[in-house]
Amino acid sequence: MNIEASSVVSRIIAGIVTIFIAVFLNWMFLPAWNIRSGGFWWYWIVVGIIAIVIFFIAETSTDTDTIITMILGIIWSIIVVIGIIGSLSSSTLFNAVKYSNLIKIEEGNFEDEIQSISTAEEANNFPLLDVQTAQKLGNRSLSEIDKVSQFEVNGEYNLISYDEKQYRLSPLEYTSIFKAMNNESIPGYVLIDSETQESHLIQLDNEIRYAPSDIFSQDLTRHLRNKYPNYIFGKYQFDIDDNGEAYYIAPVLKPTIGFFGGKIVQSFVIVNANSGECEEYSPEDLPEWVDHAYSLNYLMGLAENYYQYKGGFWNTIFAKTNVKKISYSYRGSNVNEDDDKDENEFVGYNSIMTKDGVQFFTCVVSVSNDESALGFILANSRTGEITYYDCAGAEESTAQLQAESLYQNYGYKSSYPLMVSVNGVPTYVISLKDKSKINKAYVMINVENYTLSASGETLEDALLQYREKVLGEEGLTPENLIGETSEEVETETKSTTGTITELYQATQNGTTQFFFVLEGDENLYISSISNNSRQVQMLVGSNVSIEYYMSPNEELVGIVSKIEIQ
Repeated sequence: MNIEASSVVSRIIAGIVTIFIAVFLNWMFLPAWNIRSGGFWWYWIVVGIIAIVIFFIAETSTDTDTIITMILGIIWSIIVVIGIIGSLSSSTLFNAVKYSNLIKIEEGNFEDEIQSISTAEEANNFPLLDVQTAQKLGNRSLSEIDKVSQFEVNGEYNLISYDEKQYRLSPLEYTSIFKAMNNESIPGYVLIDSETQESHLIQLDNEIRYAPSDIFSQDLTRHLRNKYPNYIFGKYQFDIDDNGEAYYIAPVLKPTIGFFGGKIVQSFVIVNANSGECEEYSPEDLPEWVDHAYSLNYLMGLAENYYQYKGGFWNTIFAKTNVKKISYSYRGSNVNEDDDKDENEFVGYNSIMTKDGVQFFTCVVSVSNDESALGFILANSRTGEITYYDCAGAEESTAQLQAESLYQNYGYKSSYPLMVSVNGVPTYVISLKDKSKINKAYVMINVENYTLSASGETLEDALLQYREKVLGEEGLTPENLIGETSEEVETETKSTTGTITELYQATQNGTTQFFFVLEGDENLYISSISNNSRQVQMLVGSNVSIEYYMSPNEELVGIVSKIEIQ
């Protein structure tokens, strides 16, 4: 065979090998065939490098000119230049204000829109189950299924509303591709009651056959790519309908800034996890059962850009005028609350259910002062709307450290706080967990003054203590603090003086309390150390003057709101 024929054969072989590798890489990495997708251009950059190397070897091995290699090099260079220009045109360096304007954050009304915990009933019905505790509870449910070693629980545990209750939901997934090869489907998902913290492993009749952890044609990304080859997808969300059937929700993104940047959700593809049936919806037409359409990272990214780039790119580096941050970004979105973490390292978000649906919560802080919050935002995972609430006070990590200090001898770790209203007063609610991530105590902390805090073994106990302190320091009325009950309770503030005949001191729920009886008085009076520090000097025989109201929960027990030692 002459040199010319040999070079033709080698080039044909090189072309076949290149095509084979290109097809394989497309099958493996599943880029969107969309020129506005960064993955599309990276795919061709990688394929171009491989093609250049293969043709260079083929042409030099037959002592022929490298004309095809040179042509491929020129094409590859053009692709790289286009990719660089596209990236620069999409960067915040040139489009900072556009990134800030991707979303409009409206200001909300705290008293009207934030969940209230002002009565014992509200405290008892308030679900306070965070992701870390849910992970511990959910993992224990795996023992209920066969082939337990084949599956694990996804760690997200999104908050949902199902059957008129609040749950933490997370799907099962394969532990490895080898386990996926040995099974035809995934049994179901874990559902944890946010109030009772009971964990349920739901084993479906219509098991999950399409999932992100599956392989080949049942790989969810591959399944979607086959149906929608040019769609740019965001992070999948797992959800269930009113009948408990499993679905994955895939947001479809559209670049709006430059060539690749400013991706916003334009629609959603909902995939039946059993049948694989797909249906596309506009954001306004999502089914009512959908709680999670917009991902946490997507919403927090929009909020971060909104607060950071209002004054342009260079303003974030030099003047920093009106530049703000959100706790989700600077505290770390993926910090695990393990025993080895730094004491100041806290996960920067939590989620809460409101009348408008599931909301992600995080604080807004000044770029120059991370220890105090300017306010906080709620990001709706169904509608994608973000609302800001002006509420200056302690930043979340400060509140967490304050909560942990109340039980420092126990080594409890704090959950990420939630913001609630106690008779219109902005208040953090925090659960304290032991090493097993089980809730052991609850703390309520005043946002404006974080030293004003109260704790208890239940949230109701913490509320009673907190209301007593708020009564003394915020000037609220006993009627407001006690709240409505099914039975008529006495809320009138009374006063009396007398001589102490019995005196006891104890630490109750992290707060020093004084219990005493006055001469000729059948009531037992309870007074917190916060009422008067000089109470430590009280003795049997001391004369005191007090203001109090009768406890709605115990007979002949007076809750002291003011005390003077004579």
